[in-house]
Amino acid sequence: MIYISADKRINDFCNALVRSRKWKYFRGGKHSILKHVSKISHKVLIIAITPSDSNAFAMLRREYKKFIRAYLIQTGVILT
Repeated sequence: MIYISADKRINDFCNALVRSRKWKYFRGGKHSILKHVSKISHKVLIIAITPSDSNAFAMLRREYKKFIRAYLIQTGVILT
């Protein structure tokens, strides 16, 4: 397990993404970076190592869901 964030929920969520092998982990200065490995979309999720906001996990999950929806529309799985 990689130490990505001090928040346990964020850490578990990000480690699950890395284990899926669809996201790559990079360490920044004060932020961790997860990059999607798709050739179609080069999405980057930026995660604070020590989040000070209590809603940080909810915001990360919301950003992830927005990306997944946009990705599925772009690949033609979801028709609009």
